[in-house]
Amino acid sequence: MKLKHDCVRYVLLSLEAQGIGMFHCGVELSQMLPELVNDQYSEDDITYTFLQLLDGKYINARYDKYASGFSLMVFDITWSGHELLDSIRDDEVWNQTKKATSTLKSVSIGVLKNVATAVLTGIIKQNTGLPL
Repeated sequence: MKLKHDCVRYVLLSLEAQGIGMFHCGVELSQMLPELVNDQYSEDDITYTFLQLLDGKYINARYDKYASGFSLMVFDITWSGHELLDSIRDDEVWNQTKKATSTLKSVSIGVLKNVATAVLTGIIKQNTGLPL
């Protein structure tokens, strides 16, 4: 499957909006899917994104594999996950980041974050005149 960058942003923003109860007890992915699936992202898109966010250490979760499938209990976003989200949260920054990387065939999450940080820095410089 292909990791969709827009879906990564969507999932992280959705997780951030969860209450503190998720932090203590966790939420099973299967319980979140009905709320997250929409016309843009299928159940497979969202599930794959969660698994990749776990693998990349952007979320804290417990993954259990069974003969009949798997379980993913999601607890929270990690520090690295918050850093990524904070770099791509703003719609203007996100749109400029996507535009800057649109001609490339392959863009890793790390590169995406670096481009978004550069875009954000440029916007701050432009708006404040600060020498960043």
